[in-house]
Amino acid sequence: MITIIKRFVILMIGSALVLSCVKLDPPDRSIKPNEKLNEISVPGNFNWSTSMNVEVSITGLPTVIEIKNTLKITLTDGTTLYSALHKMSENIKISLTVPNETSSLIIIYGATQQNIPIVDKKAEFSFIPVVTDDEV
Repeated sequence: MITIIKRFVILMIGSALVLSCVKLDPPDRSIKPNEKLNEISVPGNFNWSTSMNVEVSITGLPTVIEIKNTLKITLTDGTTLYSALHKMSENIKISLTVPNETSSLIIIYGATQQNIPIVDKKAEFSFIPVVTDDEV
């Protein structure tokens, strides 16, 4: 029984060695990379930056009792940009660096979560609820 297993193992290793030895064609040397990189032109107004600064303004809600909770600002993919203990009654402005393609931020305060659009590199959030005529 052991000799059968030994023969099988030797046969498998020998097969692997024989079949894995394949001669590859040499790479094509006739294709040359662009050697004149200094000839590439980019428009003068091209923005090389991959990120932008966004100013986040948060308007507080005056309260009789001091309410504190964690204020968290994230990207839509869940990446946390800012997290700190915050009094609901305080107004603050935060400058954040975000990827250029970011069009909105998520603001989380306790159980409240809101998606805030970025307009002209600014995002605004208010704890003061907006009341419409339909809700009165």
